[in-house]
Amino acid sequence: MERVAVKIIAFDTSSIACSVALLNGEDILSINKISPKQQTKFILPMIKELLDASSITLTQLDAIAYGCGPGSFTGIRIASSVAQGLGLAAGLPIIPVSSLAALAQTAYLNDRWGNLLVAVDARGNQIYFAVYQVNSVGLVELVGKEKILTFDEEWIPAEGNWYGVGDGWCRYENTLSVERKLQLTAINSSLYSSAHAILKLAENKFAQRLWVEASQASPYYLR
Repeated sequence: MERVAVKIIAFDTSSIACSVALLNGEDILSINKISPKQQTKFILPMIKELLDASSITLTQLDAIAYGCGPGSFTGIRIASSVAQGLGLAAGLPIIPVSSLAALAQTAYLNDRWGNLLVAVDARGNQIYFAVYQVNSVGLVELVGKEKILTFDEEWIPAEGNWYGVGDGWCRYENTLSVERKLQLTAINSSLYSSAHAILKLAENKFAQRLWVEASQASPYYLR
């Protein structure tokens, strides 16, 4: 069966980065800018830059995808507001994608890590935590549930060769790795979720019609 050419714009502002990517059939263009507390300034010009580079208008897209959280409260509100505004203006469906899943997918795209323990700093001695594994078609799948954890809670990671991803490993590595005697194959605590990774997950969701109306685009706080 011939693959249908899909056009999706995706973005993520859940971390210190502003990341935007455009899927145009087989082609993906992306821009990533480290811009703590400045995502509002950059996100719309970055979206316009990618659309212009591909000679595509907003109304020619099939869907809009965004990193819905959990993550920076301000960041995920920015992404959801932009998704809602653009979706309403163009009459497009919206595909929310977990920012933790996007971070896991980014780790797979960058390093081909397949067994991932995602830990993102949630402040107040807490982390957003999730276990992801890569399936046979190269997409991450959630094992169990995404959680918010404090360090007086007991949790036991799955056995095997696991990789740590997210800034929670940097901020609380002693607690997670030493006190809990958790041995990981490798850790990347500086990686942030990319819009390219969101596109990979969103394209699969689009094929399954797993989208929402623009008015339903909202942040996911996991609290």
